[in-house]
Amino acid sequence: MITSYVQLLQKRYADKLDDNAREYISFAVDGSNRLKRMMDDLLTYSRIGRPKLNPVQVNPAEIIDKVMKLISARYPAGNHRINCLFPKDMIILADKDLVIKLFYNILDNALKFNNNIEQMIEIDAKENDNQWEFSIKDNGMGIDREYHGKIFGIFQKLHNHSEYPGSGIGLAICEKIVNSHKGRIWIDSDAGKGATFHVSIKKENIS
Repeated sequence: MITSYVQLLQKRYADKLDDNAREYISFAVDGSNRLKRMMDDLLTYSRIGRPKLNPVQVNPAEIIDKVMKLISARYPAGNHRINCLFPKDMIILADKDLVIKLFYNILDNALKFNNNIEQMIEIDAKENDNQWEFSIKDNGMGIDREYHGKIFGIFQKLHNHSEYPGSGIGLAICEKIVNSHKGRIWIDSDAGKGATFHVSIKKENIS
């Protein structure tokens, strides 16, 4: 409602407003849109694991392909390259909807925090005795080691919203998804040297 009414003001009275008023309206619209995204993300975070997970056979290659189609429109066409190094017929047991959210958030971050002309992402996976382990490596700006423990907290943003929009909940959602699969998520990165996110998912007894 806030956004709708402020946009009505913007549309109907634009010719009667000075530059300052138009700027204030723009700030109000942006703020209410950010609040909506934050509330949506908080609802997503609170619902993970409730009700119980629905583990099914999932093909990670198909998931990644679907995720890239969802987010590629937000980034320049042909500017990014995704390399899946694991077998395309690999199958894991997991909650499909949550795995989509997991890879969506990680890949979206990998592209968002990357100012290179050519954005490169390599995704690999290996199967251990009791878990699957994925690694998502990018050539982006990286994260200083002192912040590695901070980035998975709610509302923990390392950059100004005007530079890199976001609610600061994306990686917290990732951690909760992985925890619900009795796995873990961690990062290996240095500032200016790209980042590699590691995700493990337990093979059985997820709930």
